[in-house]
Amino acid sequence: MGRKPGRPVAPQSASGRNITIKDLAAELELSITTISRALNGYPDVGDKTRAKIEEAARRLGYRPNRNAQRLVLQRTHNIAWVQSDNELKYLDPHFSEVMAGVLAEARAANYDIVLTSHGQDRELQTYDRYVRDNSVDGFIIDLPREDDERISFLTEAGRPFVVHGREQRASQYGWVDMDNYDNFYRLMRLLIANGHRRFAFINGDETFNYALYRHHGVRDAIADAGLPADSLRVYNSAHPMGDAGFSLTQKALADTRVTAVLYSSILLLVEGYEVLASAGLRDGRPIAIATMDDELRHIHSTRLAPRVTFVRSSLRDAGHALIAELSRQLDDGQPARGVLMRSSFHVAPDLDARSLDDPLPMARRTTIG
Repeated sequence: MGRKPGRPVAPQSASGRNITIKDLAAELELSITTISRALNGYPDVGDKTRAKIEEAARRLGYRPNRNAQRLVLQRTHNIAWVQSDNELKYLDPHFSEVMAGVLAEARAANYDIVLTSHGQDRELQTYDRYVRDNSVDGFIIDLPREDDERISFLTEAGRPFVVHGREQRASQYGWVDMDNYDNFYRLMRLLIANGHRRFAFINGDETFNYALYRHHGVRDAIADAGLPADSLRVYNSAHPMGDAGFSLTQKALADTRVTAVLYSSILLLVEGYEVLASAGLRDGRPIAIATMDDELRHIHSTRLAPRVTFVRSSLRDAGHALIAELSRQLDDGQPARGVLMRSSFHVAPDLDARSLDDPLPMARRTTIG
């Protein structure tokens, strides 16, 4: 029978066999040990020899045997990413953006992502299973909480991991994050500097640190400006955010004193934009709008730009950075480090942007964020 259409053909030698390390050794007149150590990244192989071996491997179509590598190197090239059983998360565009970056970078770094979920109250048991059977090389943790038990478990187990976000022990592990505190402190200070005194903050789920730190930044900016605490009303959505923006914007604008609305995600803003437009037409309120923009690919912010101030940071780029940081630990043996993703501000034309250039007060600069 012929080969089924579309089925990939493994590279073969002239005799019809798959190319092996032994074939490379014969071709280059080098030892099998030298070939193996060069292809597996050992530093004791010279650069010229390594380049020669890698060129021959590409030319002859050599592909490593993953099972053999696992036995020799005690590596699986698998990374576990454990999720809750909340099926709505897989529909969340924030998660999709991070995943797109993770998968692209994992492919480039020669890793596979093991995406799985845990049953109710079985989160740590799922991590423990992967640790005990040595079926993955490392872990991605997302949506960290303060004193996160997943971080404690993997730290005690001595397993490599990277966190999308941070908590108070951030100096002890690898992480990728934006500066949530700084971004939202600056957004609130910008609104205050432009004369606003009554605010609504439509935030995410403060069970998770990204939303908690954003709230802290907003709250501290109001306190540092000498405004009373009741100048701010906070409205929290559940996770994932879904369509909460519409109903929460309605609640926020029921207070006719509110002249500025700050959103934790452009997704919440898009859902609430109709309400904002209606309020402006109905009672003539000059409502200032500011939001986090994670550069979600399915939302085009151009039509919002004339009215909205954005702070932008790409979640897809964060996904790439998560794998890059974890592969540093796994492939290069480097110590864990934190990676702070770039954020940029894009201010609505009717606002004076000069306050963004001011540094945070000294007492606020060490806040984790």
